[in-house]
Amino acid sequence: MEDIIIKYKDTIEKVIEELGKCRRELETKGREKAIALSNYDRRIAITIVSLRDGDLLKIGEREIKQLPVSVMEKVAKGICRDDRLAMDVAESGYKACITNIQVLMVQLSAYQSIYRHLELG
Repeated sequence: MEDIIIKYKDTIEKVIEELGKCRRELETKGREKAIALSNYDRRIAITIVSLRDGDLLKIGEREIKQLPVSVMEKVAKGICRDDRLAMDVAESGYKACITNIQVLMVQLSAYQSIYRHLELG
């Protein structure tokens, strides 16, 4: 019985250690997400101003010079699609990290509950 208690205690310590790693990773992912969002917003703003000013821009092989104001934002989003992809990937990594932490917390709670019952039993 003592071996089982020690096993659960060690498992709890490992999960706590893993939670610490995930917390640090979440900080990194949060920073990456914020940078990607900032880059996308900046790029969209620059692109819209360029479109409004009549600057020559390219989407693939097509050159765009004059556009109606009503479609500028949609066209700007198309031009900035790579920045949007980077932003979405960063957000996905951030959310995955949060999910990992939640799963680890549930596991920790379960192991702690089992440990208490073994210790009292």
